[in-house]
Amino acid sequence: MTDEQLTTSNQDSSPKKELFRVEDFRILFFLVFLALCIRSSIVAPYEVPTASMEPTIKVGDRIVANKLAYGFRVPFINYEVIRWGQVKRGEIIVFRFPMDPNLDFVKRVVAIAGDKVQIFNDRLYINGQPIERIDQEDRSILDDVGDRADIKDLYVEQIDKHAFFVTQDTRNILTVRNRNWPHSGEPYLVPKEAVFVMGDNRDNSLDSRKWQHVPLVNVKGRAEFVIWSSKSSGGVLPDMRWSRVFKSLYGQTE
Repeated sequence: MTDEQLTTSNQDSSPKKELFRVEDFRILFFLVFLALCIRSSIVAPYEVPTASMEPTIKVGDRIVANKLAYGFRVPFINYEVIRWGQVKRGEIIVFRFPMDPNLDFVKRVVAIAGDKVQIFNDRLYINGQPIERIDQEDRSILDDVGDRADIKDLYVEQIDKHAFFVTQDTRNILTVRNRNWPHSGEPYLVPKEAVFVMGDNRDNSLDSRKWQHVPLVNVKGRAEFVIWSSKSSGGVLPDMRWSRVFKSLYGQTE
C-alpha cells in the first residue's frame, strides 16, 4: 500500500460533521413546547396598549400575570384541574373578554359573587356601603399617563386590604355622562362563579359596567408587576421608564 492510498483511506473513514442533527431538533422542539406550556399555565407577560388602568398600569407597560395564583389549568385547553385560591376584591386580573374570548383584558376586581354593586354620583358602593375615597394633592403618579391628566381628579380608594389610585374626569369639563350605574337605580347582584371588574381610569374604561360580570372560568391569572415599560417613541430605541421596571402593581399608594 502506498502513502497516497493510506492517506485516502484515512480521509474516507473519518466521521462527517452534521450541521444539525435530529437530536438537536428534538431538544429545540421540547424547549419551545416547554416555554409555551409555562406561558399557558404558569406565568405570562402581557403588553398593555390602553389607558383604562392608569395610573396603576400605564400605556406601554409590560406586565406579568401569575397563572398559578388561583389554581392550575391544563396547558392550551384551559381546563381547570384544581383550584386552591379565590379571586379577591381589589386584585388585578387578566381574563378572556366575555364578548370576545380571543381578546385578553386586565382590570381590577371590585366585587365578587354575591356582592351588590352600585355607582351613585360617581361613588362606588358595595353591598350598600360607599368605598372609601381620599382626594390626592400629589399628582406625580399622573406623570406621562396616556390619558389626559389635566382633566382628571385623583383619588385613593380602599377595597378590603388593597389601596389604589383612581382617576375620574373632573366635573367641570364640558362632557355629559351618567354618573350613576345601573341606570335602573337598582344594585347589580354579581352571580355565582363570577366577579365584577372596573378600570382604575373610571371614565375611560370598557368594563363590567358595559358587559356586567366576568365568569371565573375566563380568569387567566393575577397581574403582579411591571416587567418593563416604555413610552411611545418615534426613535429606533424605546424610551424606557426605568423607574417602573419590576414595579409591583400593589402598594403604589404607600
